[in-house]
Amino acid sequence: MPNSKIVFATPATRSMSQRPPLAFMYMASFLEKNGEETEIVDVKGVQDKEKAEEKTAREVVRLNPDIVGLTCLTPEVLDTRKLAERIKESLPDAKFLVGGVHPTLKPEDLLFKGSAIDYAVIGEGEQTVVELAKAIRDKRPVKKIRGIAFLGKNGKAVKTEPRPLITDLGELPLPAFDKVKMKYYTKPDIYCIRGIPIAGFYVFSSRGCPYRCEFCVNKNIFGRVIRFRKPESVLDEIELLVDKYKIDGFYMYDDAFTVNKKHVEAVLQGMKERKIDLLWGCETRVNLVYEDLMRKMKEAGCVQIDFGVESGSPENLVRLKKDITVPQIEKAFGICRKLGIRTFANFMINTPNETKEDVKMTIDLARRLDATINIFNVTVPYPGTDIYDKVGGVPLEDYAKIGPTPASYDQWIETIQSRYKLSNHNMDLKDLVKRLAEEFPTVHRLRLSNPKNFAKLWENLSFVFKPKYVKVMLKSKRKSEYLKWALSLSGYLKMQKNVVEESKKD
Repeated sequence: MPNSKIVFATPATRSMSQRPPLAFMYMASFLEKNGEETEIVDVKGVQDKEKAEEKTAREVVRLNPDIVGLTCLTPEVLDTRKLAERIKESLPDAKFLVGGVHPTLKPEDLLFKGSAIDYAVIGEGEQTVVELAKAIRDKRPVKKIRGIAFLGKNGKAVKTEPRPLITDLGELPLPAFDKVKMKYYTKPDIYCIRGIPIAGFYVFSSRGCPYRCEFCVNKNIFGRVIRFRKPESVLDEIELLVDKYKIDGFYMYDDAFTVNKKHVEAVLQGMKERKIDLLWGCETRVNLVYEDLMRKMKEAGCVQIDFGVESGSPENLVRLKKDITVPQIEKAFGICRKLGIRTFANFMINTPNETKEDVKMTIDLARRLDATINIFNVTVPYPGTDIYDKVGGVPLEDYAKIGPTPASYDQWIETIQSRYKLSNHNMDLKDLVKRLAEEFPTVHRLRLSNPKNFAKLWENLSFVFKPKYVKVMLKSKRKSEYLKWALSLSGYLKMQKNVVEESKKD
């Protein structure tokens, strides 16, 4: 007999990811609050996808739940279907749920005759899964449960009435930190606040985004609505992470942290009153940068802000519905530079109707901004975005091909170049990406053979000598872990030096 338990399992494709399964963690804590027993199977550190899948399935089967919860993004659809089938072989009586962006948008890709998956959870899952689990256990009809999809008698996916968004985020307890490997997620690395070695974690202070970017899926799932947590709850979470998990920093995971100045100021004031002295970063928009607020954020420990710059072309920004201007971009970066806040600039290429001149203007802007870190993203028509509708969709067989991983990069860029070239120029995308990576290298792509790379490496890593960072390190309870990380970096640099020496011999 299966246990009356809900087990969530992350896809094997994420076994090397540094990003925690926060959606599962929120659902687990909400379910536990409502009397359910839960577990999260989150296999980490297994590079081989097949082995990670095998380990995930084996652990779920060992726990023997009556309900299994899965999730997937578009490139993970086929992997998630395969994982469900694998687990179902050993747990034929269990019911399988799947949630996330893709099941919300296209449940028919996971609900079909012969599928191992029974239900798709549409949108926010906390309240829906509580209600659905009770109905499954009581063997009651589910068609009146809002926010799900299931297989109808005609063999097609049937969606129920949409579930309203949770208006009071205070209903949600803190994420179930005890259900995942927090030591893995909080170890010192450069992923949390990208480019800065820190033992950190991710915190939400709001859900949603009120903007309308053409390449973003959020507005088409949740609407242009934003809901805020009470600052006290956010601060309680940060204090718990400090006391129990010894973090030295955090990343505010909101889509646009500074969209509400009063909310931000309340969080900052609470940090000051509670003497929360950490390093942290966030993401916001260039039109939401105010010098007085940025100064308060800097004083409260903000060391880096991530921006979606996207393009240096005014016309392209209009096409992308970014609702920002080039002068606003330059002003925002200027304020950060003046205050000594690091900047992370996201750019896009292969945008719809992009011209060669648009690309040139974007590169010119990147040079002028001189952000601490630059990322150039190749635009992909993911389901749920306005761009997806314009290209007429993407067939199932291409899902995995449009999600880049180190093992599939060549196939990914070739697929985009041959089938999903959105731009109006004839520039080779693979060559363009390569040239941009050489001129604007990330920490991972720095090469000591290039003097410019060495200068950028110093610019990124010299932060560790800044008084604010040194102060946090002196107080840190994880000094030995930082030393271990530094030694691993030293090994990487030594390897690079050896590569350079060998190339000289040739």
